[in-house]
Amino acid sequence: MRSFILFLFVALTSGVAFAQIRFSGSNHIEYSHNSSDDVARQAANRRDFFEDWTEGHAQYRRWRLGLRVESHNAPPIFAPDQTIRKAGLTQRFIEYEASSLKLTLGHFYSLLGRGLTLRFYENRQLRHDARIDGFKGEYVHKYFEAKLLAGQPINRENQRQKIFEAGELKLKPFKAIHLGGTMLTTHPDTKRRVSWGSFYAEINAKHGSIYGEYAQEDDPNAAQAPPRIDQILGKRSGAGAAWYVNANILLGAFSLSAEYKDYEDFEQFEGAYFNNPPLVAREHLYTLLNRHQLVQDADDEKGYAFEAAYPVIKDGVFTAQYSRTNDQAGAIKYEEYYSQFEWTTPFDWEWFLAVARQDDPSARYLNFVNSTTCALSDFNALKIVYEHQHTKKFLDDQQFYDQALTVGFSHAPSWTLSFLGERTTEHRLQTDYWLGGQLDWNFLKNFDLSLFAGSRRKGKVCAGGVCVIKPELEGVEVTLITRF
Repeated sequence: MRSFILFLFVALTSGVAFAQIRFSGSNHIEYSHNSSDDVARQAANRRDFFEDWTEGHAQYRRWRLGLRVESHNAPPIFAPDQTIRKAGLTQRFIEYEASSLKLTLGHFYSLLGRGLTLRFYENRQLRHDARIDGFKGEYVHKYFEAKLLAGQPINRENQRQKIFEAGELKLKPFKAIHLGGTMLTTHPDTKRRVSWGSFYAEINAKHGSIYGEYAQEDDPNAAQAPPRIDQILGKRSGAGAAWYVNANILLGAFSLSAEYKDYEDFEQFEGAYFNNPPLVAREHLYTLLNRHQLVQDADDEKGYAFEAAYPVIKDGVFTAQYSRTNDQAGAIKYEEYYSQFEWTTPFDWEWFLAVARQDDPSARYLNFVNSTTCALSDFNALKIVYEHQHTKKFLDDQQFYDQALTVGFSHAPSWTLSFLGERTTEHRLQTDYWLGGQLDWNFLKNFDLSLFAGSRRKGKVCAGGVCVIKPELEGVEVTLITRF
């Protein structure tokens, strides 16, 4: 009888506990049939590509469990080693979170400071997934914050690297003043121990803010390390230091921001990239502007950026920006002049106009963007985006222009149907135009479907100074995201 009562008690309490568990998750599927000869040649005549990310979470009171299963059969440009990127369990973690304390065991992402010493993150558009398998503890107090972590980095080919330890301490003696520091220790081999550390300060006031961070590398056994190619060529000084400063001023409706960077020998790569400092250049969402953005090189960069914004008319804001990046020897690597005007008209149309000049050592790009969104009714809208870019190559003085047009009709909040076209006068290409149609549809609240059919140009896609070449597409591409 006692055994039966004990069994009944356990069953009832287990049922109550199970009822308190909250489950959630998502599934991200991408499929494409690509008849492009260029992609088929790289992928050993494969024309069908498939990728899937399935995540599940279970939460019970303060505890949270997470799992992710992935399957990759992508173009080589996104998955350079198909023998390593296989289907299987790629992430699992358990997390405990109280009011001020958060503990994580398993896979996680992390950022220390502004990313000078450590930044592990995922950007699915770039197929960038640098994560850590280990332990992380975070504690938040009114006057300080502390973070400790240790584990093994995992690179985009799903390979584990050597273990490291890291931490961050932020002091908040006053509401407007924060002081902090980060520390990272890596072990490239059994005889070497490399330390990376930074100190930062932040002041927030009514009319502005300023943030500054200085980081330095300490490798006492650097002489034992095998020489890198840039050391052999004399491009590295061995200083291993980085500066980053950001300042903002707010005077009524006028705003001004300024950034400065000085990165020397500070690209930290040990099988995986550990850090990703601020880019200090404007990041663009429009296709042609984004295609020629700066690619970050934390080993050899020095530069600055300024941006000012002011509402010149009612509901109309003008923004001007300038950025320049040199190498440590003073030679220009990237320069941009950019201005834009955003205006919401009295009849609720949204108008956007931008002009820009981008320069790098190989070419000069003159850009024009016009985007107009017309509200046709309470639920229907028409959006037209036109992009024009004139290119001048310095090596052979070749000149040509590219144009991109997007026309989209949307019915809120369910679907958008778009026409996408691009053409070029660049003679060395086999094709001078690309056309396609796309349907973006949210249905049953939890499903997001994107269907593209037609052709799309091969080109660079960038975010945060990290860039990939998005492959050419001739065929069909389907993306389905499900939340449950």
